[in-house]
Amino acid sequence: MRRQLLLLVLAAGATACAARAPRMTTPNITYSCDNERQVRRDNGRVWATAGASQLALGWRDGEGEHFVSWPTSSTQMEAVEYVMPPDARADAIERVYDTSKGSSRVDWRMVRSTACTANGGYSDALARFSSGKSFDQVAQELSLGDKNEARELVHHALLAVQKRYFREH
Repeated sequence: MRRQLLLLVLAAGATACAARAPRMTTPNITYSCDNERQVRRDNGRVWATAGASQLALGWRDGEGEHFVSWPTSSTQMEAVEYVMPPDARADAIERVYDTSKGSSRVDWRMVRSTACTANGGYSDALARFSSGKSFDQVAQELSLGDKNEARELVHHALLAVQKRYFREH
């Protein structure tokens, strides 16, 4: 009897911990950075702004994929980097650097860092829910399958905020 109960508990635990099926990534993911629309396209290899400037993928590391506008002349004193996390629903980061001390990245000084909201992502869903919309409304506005998917996005965002809060508390 104990053995059967143990097997039942192990089976239930394995089912609960089973990996989820990977989701298909959208070929054109859009972000909002300082009220400017940004698009990631060509299977994620190009970062484009509404002003038609495009940046090619520079490198990948633990933070994600980096798209950088390198200084093209000695008179240009600024570089912009966009960091795309591996999770397509997570926000990207825009970093602006002062490049007046040299053209090498080690000489750059970060001036500011801004989050670029992934449209239809975790922060977007949380903002809509926080403004008083129901999970059904969030799901409809973000063209999600159902309210459970909206609830999952909001839940993920709340956990991330809570972890950050207690880390800095």
